[in-house]
Amino acid sequence: MPAATAPRSPAGAPAPRRNHFDAPSVPENYHRYLDPVLFEPWAHRLVRLARLSPGSTVLDVAAGTGAVSRAAAAAVGEAGRVIACDSSARMLDYAIEAASAGRAPIEALVGDATAIGLPDASVDAVLCQQGLPFMADRRATLAECHRVLRPGGVLVVAVWAEGERLDPFDAFADALTADAAAAGAPRTITNAALTMSVADVVDALVGAGLAEVSASRESLPVRWPSLDAELNGLFGTPFGPVVDRFDDDRRAALMRSLRLMLTNGDGTTVDHVTTSVLGRAVKPSRAS
Repeated sequence: MPAATAPRSPAGAPAPRRNHFDAPSVPENYHRYLDPVLFEPWAHRLVRLARLSPGSTVLDVAAGTGAVSRAAAAAVGEAGRVIACDSSARMLDYAIEAASAGRAPIEALVGDATAIGLPDASVDAVLCQQGLPFMADRRATLAECHRVLRPGGVLVVAVWAEGERLDPFDAFADALTADAAAAGAPRTITNAALTMSVADVVDALVGAGLAEVSASRESLPVRWPSLDAELNGLFGTPFGPVVDRFDDDRRAALMRSLRLMLTNGDGTTVDHVTTSVLGRAVKPSRAS
């Protein structure tokens, strides 16, 4: 089978470095390939766990292209308010939406999660999907979440679970590790730093001064609409800018390797199981 047609401009996505977020084609590739399959299903889980009320004000931290923001906008309704916060204005361009029937408007707030541009005690809920492990200072990020929450407000996070296979991201990492070795520049590429355990999440939420803390592991099966769509998901990750600089032969070889890793050998997609740790906590009321 021929290799998937790869987007030719630089691309990258949920990455701890701001230049990955700001690469020109990040939003398109992330929104097109990753949101529908990987992030939207988990966004709905996150919003259900938050138990949002109609008319609530919700802050989505590390919002990316807005999967959680859109789910929250439907949950809080037209009378609600959703603020999508991210360090990349380009990503947030995909998150902004005007109010529509039964849905709150989604506003963009460009900025760092350690210095959120909102007043104290101004939101009813803070949601963060797969963003916490990327934060250079998790303690400062959670302190800001605590600050902007109203007493009794809820913070809900989802992070990829430690010790679980995370495809296609792990396949991307494995293929690029093999490519680096073949190119004579061996290095190990891993996504382990982007995962957390249940204990990690509980400790982080308790350390932020939150109450009623709980966390659990949950799994969701995912299936891509086509193998090419799954392979092109590579260009919605931080690996994308690297691969985009490969010559045609090297890129084709990488895609052939990925086809073998991500199928049963017949060229069709297979189910992957994704596992996240979901954590929930409440800001103590003034009376407690």
